[in-house]
Amino acid sequence: MSHSSAEPVEGSPVGAARSTKRTLIKIAVAAFVVALVAVGPGACTFEFGEGSGATESTSTQSTSGSSGQTITTEEEATSTTSGATSTTGSGSVVETGDGLASPAQTASTVLGPSVVNIKVSGLTSQGPFGRQPFEAEGSGVIYTAGGMIITNNHVVTDYYGDLVSEIEVTLATGEKLPATVVGTDPLTDLAIIRVSSDFALPEATFVSEPPKVGEYAVAIGSPLGYENSVTLGIVSGLDRSIERVGGDEGTALSNLIQTDAPISPGNSGGALGNASGQVIGINVAYESPSSGAVNIGFAIPSVVVTKVADEIITTGRATHAQIGIRPWTVTSELQRQYKLARSSGVLVYQAIAGGPAAKAGIQQGDIIIKVDDREMVAASDLLIAVRDRKPGDKVDVTLDRNGQEMIISVILEERLPDR
Repeated sequence: MSHSSAEPVEGSPVGAARSTKRTLIKIAVAAFVVALVAVGPGACTFEFGEGSGATESTSTQSTSGSSGQTITTEEEATSTTSGATSTTGSGSVVETGDGLASPAQTASTVLGPSVVNIKVSGLTSQGPFGRQPFEAEGSGVIYTAGGMIITNNHVVTDYYGDLVSEIEVTLATGEKLPATVVGTDPLTDLAIIRVSSDFALPEATFVSEPPKVGEYAVAIGSPLGYENSVTLGIVSGLDRSIERVGGDEGTALSNLIQTDAPISPGNSGGALGNASGQVIGINVAYESPSSGAVNIGFAIPSVVVTKVADEIITTGRATHAQIGIRPWTVTSELQRQYKLARSSGVLVYQAIAGGPAAKAGIQQGDIIIKVDDREMVAASDLLIAVRDRKPGDKVDVTLDRNGQEMIISVILEERLPDR
């Protein structure tokens, strides 16, 4: 949900929150919210008869057996005779639980109570026709028993990235509580909201290590407003990035978990859990089916979520380091077009004036090959390389300048919220 964006961005991942308004914003990770869901007859048709004297029966099929005799197959027949109704059939009844157990059952039982529904409303902060009514819906995960809840930044902001005025949280028990924003981090698309309760809330357990490709993944949230919905899949991939998110350092959403557990508008901010009911990530986006994708969703890894959440709870905001360039992924086509020395790496499209890179001597047109020991293949690699660093840390940047390699040391600085 780029926020609760109403329309998916063509050809790019869209966020998973739900809104009753259409939006033009994209946040690349976001951009999806269904304003209306129509339910109509498909392969099944339901008919309802009226009148006490009605006689109803199911179809009876007759076929010829191998000996020429007629065989009648009757799945069920219901007749009304003299006011009495009798039913015959071949069905049987078994005790509940005789079906094959699913990994989602444990996850739902353990993690389900910690996932909440979030509804936001109010007036937009701006707009071409002035401030307009705004409503959206997403999910959240209880982080502390005292009422701290993790969700996405785009769940609690309007189309223009400004905080909403009203937030209502619905617990798995059905209890509704007002919430306030503790802090947000647009860079990672995370936010912390707080509710007050007379009892301890069921906090979720977050894993401290990345999941493994192929392990079960269970998405829990409120897709299209259907609260406490559970879908099952696997971890399809790791270290995924959603390109073209704004900011000097390039894409903000990187190192994501890819899953085929179905994620829909309204799942934003909800949990992606493992088979033990532990949170492995916070659902944030999915590829629009209009692009031809089938169940390609993304979640922010728990290791990133908890780091950002702890910092927001402690200081009110998250701090990130920056290297101070606007990057561009080098491709063979780009190399031919601009006669670059390399066909891969990260092109310095601009070294921000007064920024760390410019101060160190990095110039527009340089191609960054490595940051410390990490290879630079795509623009998103640059953000990943400095994401876990702190302002004041030094990194060694290996770059290609007109075919000549060199190493330049850069002292990272704090990335400002508006960059």
